Amino acid sequence: MYQKVAPMLLVENVEEAVKWYGKVLGAKLQSSLPNNPPFEWASLGLGNVEIMFSKKKSAQKWYSDAVIVSETPANFIAYIYVENADNLYERIKDNAKIVMEPTDQWYGLREFAIRDPFGFTLIFAQIIG
Repeated sequence: MYQKVAPMLLVENVEEAVKWYGKVLGAKLQSSLPNNPPFEWASLGLGNVEIMFSKKKSAQKWYSDAVIVSETPANFIAYIYVENADNLYERIKDNAKIVMEPTDQWYGLREFAIRDPFGFTLIFAQIIG
C-alpha cells in the first residue's frame, strides 16, 4: 500500500534551500515551480531520498490556511539512512551546524545530527547491528 515518504519542509526562501542542500549534501534539483527562480516549490534528490521545499505562504495557498507556519520548525526530525555515516560526516562537518557527533546507538545505528540553516534537524543514520 505505502510506497515512500517525501517530506515537504516549509521555508521562506526555496532558492536558499536548493543552494544549501546542493552545496552541503550534494542534493540535485529534480523539479521546481516555476521552472526558474524565484521558486515557490522544489523537489531535491539525495540518491533515493526526496526532500521537497515550499514557500510557507505557497503551501498555505495550495493546501489550506490550516497549514501551520512558524518562525522556527518544531517537533520534527528527519532520519535519512546512509551507507556510511562517518564518510558523510567528514564531508559535511565544516559546512553544517553539528547537533550530535557520530555516535553508535544501542538500537543498532551509527548516527549524527545536523541543523540546516532553516532550523530543521536532520539525522543521518547507518545500520551497524
